[in-house]
Amino acid sequence: MSICHLKAFQTYLRGYVPEGHSINRPPYFDGSNYTYWKNRMHVFLRAQNYEIWKVVSNGPYTLPEDEGKWTEDNIKKSKINFSAMNIMQCAIHPDEYSCVFICSSTKEMWDKLKLIYEGISELKETKANILVHEYEMFKMSPVETISDMFAWLSNITSGLKVLGKNYTDSEIVRKVLRPLPPA
Repeated sequence: MSICHLKAFQTYLRGYVPEGHSINRPPYFDGSNYTYWKNRMHVFLRAQNYEIWKVVSNGPYTLPEDEGKWTEDNIKKSKINFSAMNIMQCAIHPDEYSCVFICSSTKEMWDKLKLIYEGISELKETKANILVHEYEMFKMSPVETISDMFAWLSNITSGLKVLGKNYTDSEIVRKVLRPLPPA
């Protein structure tokens, strides 16, 4: 197979397996839709190895400084620490990486991204208030499709859920049905 054929095949495959939609590659974060990425990344990390997720959520394993005295267990823990860091570095765009490259652990990277994209509590409350207002004022525009309207409402309710404000399915269904134009 020639290089041209290989490149054409790779381009063809990209149409079917978008970046980050693979069980072997981590979800890719390019700075947009953090909540979606965070939830997918959480599942990906746990699926790789629960110990990797523990390193991300609780911090790295502490190891003796003298590598010559490491036990097999220390070597295993070191591999888990570096696997978590490698996955995280492969999962973020260079622009996002520039915000976290000085972090010494995957937990520190995870927490910093969370702070940047979810914000501190005052900012969270402000975001929640804005989203609640958007939810309350939500209605379908005349040029919008039902799918577009539902996608927009889902985006609002997902953002609210992350910030601790949940709506029941029946409340969301009523919200969808209310702004529909008469048949």
